[in-house]
Amino acid sequence: MSSNKHQVVKARIRGIYATAITKILLDNGILIVQASPIIRHRLGLPENNAAPDVTVKTLDDDPHTLLVIGFPEQVDTVSRIIEEYVEEYIKWESKLGLYSIVKGVVIERKNDECLVRLPYNITSTLKPCYEEEGDEIIVSIAKTRIKPDEPIRITKNIRVIGYYAAIIDGEAKITISEHIRNYEKRAELLTIASNTIREGYGVHWRSSAGYADTKTLLSELEELRKRIKEIKDQASKAQPLTIIYPGEKIVLITLPSTAKRKLDEIRSKVTPTTPYHHTAKALGDEVAVIVDFAEKLLSNKWITMEQAYQGILEYIADKLKEARKIEIYHIKPEGKILKLTPGKIESLITKSNKIILELKRTFKTHGVYDGLGIEKEPGDYDLMRIDTSSWTIIHRYYDKSGNLKGEYININTPPEITTNKIVYHDLAIDIVKIEDKTKIIDLNEYIKLLKEGAISQAIHNKIIEEVKKYGIDLEKEIKAAVEANKDKN
Repeated sequence: MSSNKHQVVKARIRGIYATAITKILLDNGILIVQASPIIRHRLGLPENNAAPDVTVKTLDDDPHTLLVIGFPEQVDTVSRIIEEYVEEYIKWESKLGLYSIVKGVVIERKNDECLVRLPYNITSTLKPCYEEEGDEIIVSIAKTRIKPDEPIRITKNIRVIGYYAAIIDGEAKITISEHIRNYEKRAELLTIASNTIREGYGVHWRSSAGYADTKTLLSELEELRKRIKEIKDQASKAQPLTIIYPGEKIVLITLPSTAKRKLDEIRSKVTPTTPYHHTAKALGDEVAVIVDFAEKLLSNKWITMEQAYQGILEYIADKLKEARKIEIYHIKPEGKILKLTPGKIESLITKSNKIILELKRTFKTHGVYDGLGIEKEPGDYDLMRIDTSSWTIIHRYYDKSGNLKGEYININTPPEITTNKIVYHDLAIDIVKIEDKTKIIDLNEYIKLLKEGAISQAIHNKIIEEVKKYGIDLEKEIKAAVEANKDKN
């Protein structure tokens, strides 16, 4: 089930970016539903508890990333609008929708477990499974893959999703969204689902069911029962490796500091907002409280926007100088967080709405410097130059006598700094310098990200500019690498 593509798209927005994202979508003709009271007040929205086509919210375990989930066409519409506004982002999306229904092919079976080929040359295991090699099998995607190498889980219990409910074939039980807390409503939903259960289907009530009347809920269950029977009939006739039902699409949009700054500007059109607002909320320490205080002063016109921003940066700078060690969070494009050896501040200045600092990181163990390919020895140290306006972090590695061993220029999003930590998103490729030799590394990894559509065009353009400063033509390097890989294959 999905909404008619000619109808207005309905979106529900939650999380720390809600005001800015709501403003963007509203200005682009998206109907905002189930908005919180504070968002309705800020944007003058009437109460509308219709079920959404799309939900946009901050990821629970990654405050830098938006989750966009819902009916595929509408998800594409909403994510495209957000991407056009923020411009610089890292994006991942599911090829196979969550709960999509596909016709797979069994590759092999061992005991009661089958390896199944799915569309897009994806494979997954199914257990229990007693089909034989070459058999066609109808499965649903119970857990989808969004980023590379994530596991994907399949089941024979197919489901079809509506606005208020999902019905599941082969699982005759009733579940209710944890967001529906009213006891009487939950009792009503159990009663409404009883006929569907008797037909052998399971029912999951979605959070929007909490707003709907009995007639609407009964009507949707009837429609979903018809739809699942139609899908099962289509599936029996479908060609292998066909997507029979698209399920829900998931898009993840990671927002670097530059994107957050644009959202700060959009939010400021709705309510007093300082630059650094969304960075402070995402990093989540005491600076978030300082930002709230600064915005209170701003709303009363006791300070200007420039004074608020400068005050926040100076507060961060003072706290950094007091910190014994600064934590460094290096986030890979697929979201994996690497905590680097902490550093001690050697110098720090604030100017032109940015912080520039140099950290000294001293190493205690033997090893090899990644990319440089030279030995790391106890007593070696790294002078790490960080500029919150720069798309690079420069590492200069020295031996204990102060002799330069080599330079590593990390290409990354402009760092976000709070009172005791530095956070940035790595962009795969880097530049290394040893004596008078300069070269680019990890280019194939970057090319793979481009092919996946993970790196926005605006970020790609920034990277081209950065590597040009070191005498490297990135587009030429990419072309040569692609040709070289063709020859290998």
